[in-house]
Amino acid sequence: MTQSIADAKGFVWEPVRGPKRKIEFEPRSDGSFERVESVWNGCKWRVTGREVVTTMRRI
Repeated sequence: MTQSIADAKGFVWEPVRGPKRKIEFEPRSDGSFERVESVWNGCKWRVTGREVVTTMRRI
């Protein structure tokens, strides 16, 4: 099954300089989301930050 951008729960991008980066939004039981930032270290994703997000909207 292919995942479209509309179905995506996050994004991966490759900056001009530095390793790949990723942001994911994981649903929480209270209806909010947890935003998880990660960086690719060559072998696996390393989490660099987290925060609870109470509201999201498509722009």
